[in-house]
Amino acid sequence: MTTPGNPQDSPQGYTQPGPIPPPGQPGYAPPPSQPGYAPPPSQPGYGPPPSQPGYGPPPSQPGYGPPAGPPGYGQQDDPQGPRGASDDQTWAMLSYILALFASIIAPLVIYLVKMNQSRYVRFHAAQALNLGITAFIESIAILIAGILLAVATHGLGILLMVLAFLALGIAHLVYLILGAVRANQGQLFRIPTIICFRMVR
Repeated sequence: MTTPGNPQDSPQGYTQPGPIPPPGQPGYAPPPSQPGYAPPPSQPGYGPPPSQPGYGPPPSQPGYGPPAGPPGYGQQDDPQGPRGASDDQTWAMLSYILALFASIIAPLVIYLVKMNQSRYVRFHAAQALNLGITAFIESIAILIAGILLAVATHGLGILLMVLAFLALGIAHLVYLILGAVRANQGQLFRIPTIICFRMVR
């Protein structure tokens, strides 16, 4: 008795294997007991052997990043090093601004402190100091000339003296402000010699 579904039980589904041709003739195939073209299990494939590392750097060596050496430029904090340009501009600007409140005292102090540290600060501090000294000298000259004119003109010289003091004060204020702005911008602004004598350099 045969069971349907098994080809070997029916005469139509059963095929008897034919003779195997000898090696070297067409139709030859290797026996099932021999491996094909794949490498044997004992030999590695195309990848690197397990005992050798791949293409990356060895674990004992660092990667391609920069070595951990000393810090680069700008990372060292040296308190004795030169100060930046912004610091010089601030001191140069203060030599004009503080002159509005402390006359020649503030520019003189800044000049004495910074004269050997920054030529830029020294230039502006000397100019603010010269402006204050010049204003003092011209004020004395206007006062003496005004008194003499007042005596000669029976009081008219007093009005001229007040106008001269007003013009000197406005010019002094304007050039102090201009000097502070230009110093903060990093420029070597030169005040006219008529109201700023070159006494301190």
